[in-house]
Amino acid sequence: MMDRRHFLTGTALGLAGLTGAAALSACTASAPAPAADNADKTAIPATGPSDEARAASIVEREVDVAAKATDTRECDIVILGSGAGGLGAAVKAAQLGAHVILLEKGGELGGSTSGTEGMFGWGSTLQHETNVEMPLVAELIEEELVYSNYRIDAALWKRFINASGKSVDWLRELGYQFDRVDVYKGQISAFKCYHWWAEEKGATMIAALADKARELGVEIITQAPGVALMTDAGKVRGVYAHNLADNSYFAVEAAATIVGTGGFGLNNALIESLTAWDMTFGTTRSTGTGDGVIMAEDVGAGTYMTSILPRTAVEGYTVYDEIAIGCCDNPLLFLNENGDRFMNEGTYVTSYMALYVNSIISQKKAYTVFDQAMVDRFMTGEGILSGWRKYKAGANLPEFQAQLDECVASGRGNVFKADTIEALAEAMGVDAQNMKANVDRYNALCAGGLDEDYLKGPEFLIPVQTGPFYAVRQDPSVTNTIGGLDVNYDNAVVNIDGDVIEGLYCVGVDACKLYKETYNYAMSGGLVSYCLYSGLNAAEHAVTTYLG
Repeated sequence: MMDRRHFLTGTALGLAGLTGAAALSACTASAPAPAADNADKTAIPATGPSDEARAASIVEREVDVAAKATDTRECDIVILGSGAGGLGAAVKAAQLGAHVILLEKGGELGGSTSGTEGMFGWGSTLQHETNVEMPLVAELIEEELVYSNYRIDAALWKRFINASGKSVDWLRELGYQFDRVDVYKGQISAFKCYHWWAEEKGATMIAALADKARELGVEIITQAPGVALMTDAGKVRGVYAHNLADNSYFAVEAAATIVGTGGFGLNNALIESLTAWDMTFGTTRSTGTGDGVIMAEDVGAGTYMTSILPRTAVEGYTVYDEIAIGCCDNPLLFLNENGDRFMNEGTYVTSYMALYVNSIISQKKAYTVFDQAMVDRFMTGEGILSGWRKYKAGANLPEFQAQLDECVASGRGNVFKADTIEALAEAMGVDAQNMKANVDRYNALCAGGLDEDYLKGPEFLIPVQTGPFYAVRQDPSVTNTIGGLDVNYDNAVVNIDGDVIEGLYCVGVDACKLYKETYNYAMSGGLVSYCLYSGLNAAEHAVTTYLG
């Protein structure tokens, strides 16, 4: 049986080889570092990454990797990562005259941005051209303030929102064509500010940025991740990179280094140190291993409370498997480790993912409880009540029973089956009398058509009464992390005292301080929009500060 620690124990939360010119222009002498006048004093003091967190990354010690480097390249700005933040920064810096090298860990560009569907924007020309009635910036900020119990940095939100439409316009000026501006997922969006990518695929935007970057002379090197920052008297002077194509190492000297390595959803140890999530049974859809965060910590960077872009899943399966769709994305009956019902299970449908997951992880354990009639409905009957991506309401799950049976037979301890509710409770290790009383109460509410306890929509009130019965534990699934490094409003990385680390910037999800705990889907596209904004912001500041 799983004895999961509380997730929320506190509020602190291809072989492309080398491409481009062999030698680049010499670095420009850097200017004095600006003061960190807006460093967040609630940042988490840096204690350095644990051995476990470091082992999950590709980061090496500077002293070790410096001895391995057999080649040195020079540029004005070196950028790590090719998501919206990294590629955006590369194009912007090149537009401003900087000589740029961009290093990408993978064989393809885009990172998690490629899987997005669009971005948030306020005041864009596309909105004006289509006569969208614009909310006040104050209304957008108020939405976030109320949603987050006033724990956000409203000044940062004001800066971001006012710049978001300009980010959209910048892409359009490059020649990129959005599909449309609208709401996201119907009732989920609070405002008509969602700018859908062409074909609803972030990969189309990434391709456009990559083409523009190459046109402007940016040298893009794939399969060559940065593994350690190059320092001189406490100042960052570039990066050491590992060329995976031939297992060689090289150095890139630069006046400014911009880190945009895309989160650390694959690094459970780093997640557990910078959040209050327990990842014992956690899964992830992310590819980030926290390389940028760990490299920056190695040179004294402060860290900042991290939130999670969350889902739930079934241990041993992905969020795309039918067992997860049926048990995590549908408003069935949810009971906790005591057998008590604890939430409006329809929150997934009405508020989408984040608030739903908050409710799930407020409990030590959360189980989806249902009967054979629901299994039959999902497989061959009316279909599911709600779904995600390719699974729409009314779709069938032909493999649902097989996956349930497979998991029960595995003895993994997270899926249970019994002929009675009492026997199901005993198998789960839950008080049988209490669980039976809660199921009876729920069935009575279903019969009356009104959820007097949690106001679940009547269309989702379906009784649990036809055995055999099932209970499936829901576990955390990380889509991505949000936050990690402490930065100021210029996206310059600061140390634990709030002072700028000269020559170092962070963009994208690792630098996102918009969300203290919970991503707000009512302002959909905010995260990828921030990634682009931060890249443009950092590039402009770096060129102005270090290149004159």
